[in-house]
Amino acid sequence: MVTVEDCILGNSALHDRFFATTEILARLVSSAPRAVCMAQLEEATGRAEKELAKLCQSLARAGLLRQDAPGKWALTCDPSLVTLEDVFRCVMSEQHTRSRKTAPAGRAPSDVDLLVMQAMIAINQSVFKHLRQFSLDRLKISAAGMFPSPRRALGDPRLDDEFDFAITGREASFSPVQVPA
Repeated sequence: MVTVEDCILGNSALHDRFFATTEILARLVSSAPRAVCMAQLEEATGRAEKELAKLCQSLARAGLLRQDAPGKWALTCDPSLVTLEDVFRCVMSEQHTRSRKTAPAGRAPSDVDLLVMQAMIAINQSVFKHLRQFSLDRLKISAAGMFPSPRRALGDPRLDDEFDFAITGREASFSPVQVPA
């Protein structure tokens, strides 16, 4: 049974491809700048070589991977330049080319078609905006058990950094008095 957590926009197949593609990139990030062979990708992801090869070829078409040797893949750029938006767009383009459906001949777009298309554009823009905030360099940092440094200066006027409490100098000073347990 598929749960809500296993779906992106209600599509479990899309979620699986997105997750598998991100797994491949995670393995490449951890090995960068060295190339990774299919056997290493199989071991890291638990997926079949045939599936991995298709996903790697898709990533190569999107310009995110390059094939260094037969069956060996490497990132084309620094992980900080690749976001989950790039991965999602890659997966979406593959899904789109697979499921190209032709509209029934002679059918003119209706008001419902236009309304749904406008809603889908707005939803996609929102999804892309959120995915754009996560770059692959977080994979390397999170593997080390750390969090990425903020990409903005503290006190940026566009965001609220204020705290709702204040401590006086006396309250904040260090006291060598031990508190009984």
